[in-house]
Amino acid sequence: MARRRSRARRNKKRNGWGPTRFATDTVGELRRAHWPSRPETIRLTGIVIGVMAVLAAFIGLFDYGVSKLSDAIFG
Repeated sequence: MARRRSRARRNKKRNGWGPTRFATDTVGELRRAHWPSRPETIRLTGIVIGVMAVLAAFIGLFDYGVSKLSDAIFG
């Protein structure tokens, strides 16, 4: 019985979730990840910037309209 406990403790220490194991698992996952090519990254970045510009314009116009409406009602 004592041997099982000590063996389990040793295995628990080896298979534990310490900072070293976390770092090695993270590096392994990053190596297996699919990284986009440079042209794909540039294209997707352009799409994100374009969508953000459209959303910013929409929110800006909405805010302008609401402020003019509130000025007309309360001002």
